[in-house]
Amino acid sequence: LRRGEADIGALRRGLAVLEAGNILAVAPEGHRSNTGALQRGHPGVVFVAIHSGAPLQPLACWGGEKFRSNVTRLRRTDFHIRVGRPFHVDTGGKAASGPLRQQIADEIMYQVAALLPPAYRGYYADLSAATEEHLRFDPPAFSNLRDVQR
Repeated sequence: LRRGEADIGALRRGLAVLEAGNILAVAPEGHRSNTGALQRGHPGVVFVAIHSGAPLQPLACWGGEKFRSNVTRLRRTDFHIRVGRPFHVDTGGKAASGPLRQQIADEIMYQVAALLPPAYRGYYADLSAATEEHLRFDPPAFSNLRDVQR
């Protein structure tokens, strides 16, 4: 990817990965955060989601930002991962203009933020501002989640 600009070639390669039936991991922020807190997501993920029709599976991880300082002191680093509900992007038949793509990218990022502890939510700290207007959630894979969580 070329930072700071739309890399159409990378987006097309991502679409090809999905068309081949593979999983594509995307970091919508475009780069790592030094603090581990979320930064504003870029709309490239929306381009891939719309053009592929593939479901999105939000995944949040935290704790890794402490690895370097811990390893030098021979301390263990706790690394955490949470997985959210899968969903599809739906523009409601509207053309995916720049502002709409950014709105959807923000909706996607709020799904990730909801999985994180408050200290890691960064730009998306205010979950009350989250919308789901363009997200269509898949039904739960299990009818009784209590049985799965035991």
